[in-house]
Amino acid sequence: MSLADKMAEATYGAMELIVDELQAAEEKHPGWPSDPIHGTAIMVEEAGKATQAAIDCIYSDGDVERLRRMLARTGAMAVRALVNLEPAEQADNN
Repeated sequence: MSLADKMAEATYGAMELIVDELQAAEEKHPGWPSDPIHGTAIMVEEAGKATQAAIDCIYSDGDVERLRRMLARTGAMAVRALVNLEPAEQADNN
């Protein structure tokens, strides 16, 4: 398998994890803030959890699967924030 194929496979796997987390989050919390500040704050909260999981992996014999899950959740929240942004043409009129 070529390096490009390995990267494509890894990317597909990562996107699959993000989509799974996105679906779970939308089922558990169907609402989303109407403003981008609060939406990105949710994403940043998940990024903080991912950072803590990474620290735990390096310094406390933490679980890499927890880190993977936290990174996927961060990606899912980034997608939610993007999807819930008002279209650019509306933002330009404000």
